Amino acid sequence: MNRAETAKLWTERLQRFEQAQMTVAQFCSAEGVSQPSFYNWKRKLRSTRDPKVPVVAKFVPVSFQATPDRPAPAANLANATIELPGGIRIRIEVPTDSQPNPLRKDQP
Repeated sequence: MNRAETAKLWTERLQRFEQAQMTVAQFCSAEGVSQPSFYNWKRKLRSTRDPKVPVVAKFVPVSFQATPDRPAPAANLANATIELPGGIRIRIEVPTDSQPNPLRKDQP
């Protein structure tokens, strides 16, 4: 049996598993295959087929309000950098001052 025939056999086998109300162990025992082979083929076939539902990255809109009345000096900035796949970097700078942090619970 060549690779294409084996892949077709496993595609059909995995479709039968989806319809069966058995655990993987029960199904593999009934089919006469090992559990590692089952998971290996499931992974292989999942990576080669087109997904039923495309995965779409979702972003949440974020809005900021400017405070032009009091710009923070550069020395008083806290910053964080988020690095995303593909080399995208997002840098967030937040002014720090003596005002209480509204996110901290341990302040009076």
